[in-house]
Amino acid sequence: MTTWQRSTFNVVATVVFAAAFVMWTLFLPTSLDELWQVPSPTPQQWSGQIGAAIALVGLPAVIYPCLLVASWWASRRQLTSVSAALVLSVGLGFGSATLLKELIGRDRPPSEWLHLISHQGPGYPAPHMVAITIAAIMFSTLATVARRRRGTIRAWQVAGALLVVLLAVTLLLTRANHITDVVGGILLGALVANASNLVCGVNTVRLGPTAEAGGGRAAIIYNPTKVLDQTVFKGLIERRLAEDGWEPPLWLSTSIDDPGRGMAHQALDAGVDLVMVAGGDGTVRVVCGALANTGATVAIVPSGTGNLLAGNMKIPFDAERALDVALRGRTRAIDILEVTVPGRDVDHAAVMCGVGADAAVLNDTNEELKNQIGVAAYVIAGLSHVKARPFRATVTVDDDEPLVRDASLVMVGNVSDLQAGLTLMPDASAGDGVLDVLIASPRNQVELTQMVSAILAQSREPSTMDRRTGERVSIELGENELYELDGDVIGETTHLLFQVLPAALQLRVPH
Repeated sequence: MTTWQRSTFNVVATVVFAAAFVMWTLFLPTSLDELWQVPSPTPQQWSGQIGAAIALVGLPAVIYPCLLVASWWASRRQLTSVSAALVLSVGLGFGSATLLKELIGRDRPPSEWLHLISHQGPGYPAPHMVAITIAAIMFSTLATVARRRRGTIRAWQVAGALLVVLLAVTLLLTRANHITDVVGGILLGALVANASNLVCGVNTVRLGPTAEAGGGRAAIIYNPTKVLDQTVFKGLIERRLAEDGWEPPLWLSTSIDDPGRGMAHQALDAGVDLVMVAGGDGTVRVVCGALANTGATVAIVPSGTGNLLAGNMKIPFDAERALDVALRGRTRAIDILEVTVPGRDVDHAAVMCGVGADAAVLNDTNEELKNQIGVAAYVIAGLSHVKARPFRATVTVDDDEPLVRDASLVMVGNVSDLQAGLTLMPDASAGDGVLDVLIASPRNQVELTQMVSAILAQSREPSTMDRRTGERVSIELGENELYELDGDVIGETTHLLFQVLPAALQLRVPH
């Protein structure tokens, strides 16, 4: 089943439940309410007390926080699409049920239980049923997206259906709602859940083998410090590979002593057909550098917080959608930066290298804060460093005349964006065979403000910024300065030499 077919399923389900709910609401068949003739238990009966307890536990105020906790759990495991769908379903479910209750204003049936908090306010659509139906669908969706075993998914589906029935019967027994209220709540809950999945791009249908499915064997190089729940992560990948007809994968964990280079060589020696990289920017950088000019096909399953290369290549940060790209995307050849620093082994970068302010910002930021830094935080934190002590830099691009500047920042880039929404090199392309160079040398606060404004607005650039392009870049510094590669501070140096390796890496990207 293709992605298009799965999206069509979500569209059809949403349309069907929308039509059903609208028709049910407009032509409310109140005659059905007379079919329920089961006597209501009294508050003194044990059955009535159990029913009251179930109604209280089934309150939207109880169910919706559980969905938000599930959203947090999913987001921590890179299941960002279903995490967003869970949050959206809570907002839509609570908002639509509350609004429709007040607009329609239907009274609840006479009952001895109207004093309960679970029986307050207008009754249509039954808010309990809206919440429990959303929960039943969304939790089974979460199990599907996390690639739980089919038996586990079926168990979630059955348990969800039973909870819906149990709560519906309880509401009818305690006269909290009419039959039509309950049915309206179920229809609205199903509509909200399916619409949330559709809007957030969640695939609610389990994939099966297809004619275009690949095959062969994949190696997964992963950073265990970036993969929060390895059980969920491995289960997700292994079952997805099996669904597409692949052999059991080769799992290779990085370590402090080897951040990925040795694992890349192991994958090559094993003759795998695809190398998946799961980790932060550092892991991706090392593995991509080790696989440059080897012909190996690489796929990124973003598991860090920056994910710079994945963001520039439009690879989804959601793990399930990233696997779609890894297994069914197109293969694009991209450039790699070869970095030579005196006294160090030859290194590589896939995104960009920075000398000066950005390296200082990253070096001064503790790891926890660095993991959460966004565009605004990066810019604000960087202001003090950009206007800090400038350094003498001599930048030579190919055989051009050297540029000598008292710079605060020198960057050599392979792609355009430093962070989402922060484009430093708008003309850069990972496949153009050249490197883009940016030299920033503001002399005072006014020039600094002009420069930052020009970068953020992508407007005309001030004279304090120099741009160049070329295949080879040399940076000579007056004294030792910090430098970073793809967000990792490497150390200090007085000289860096960059050489582009054109079309050195075969990377899976979206169609």
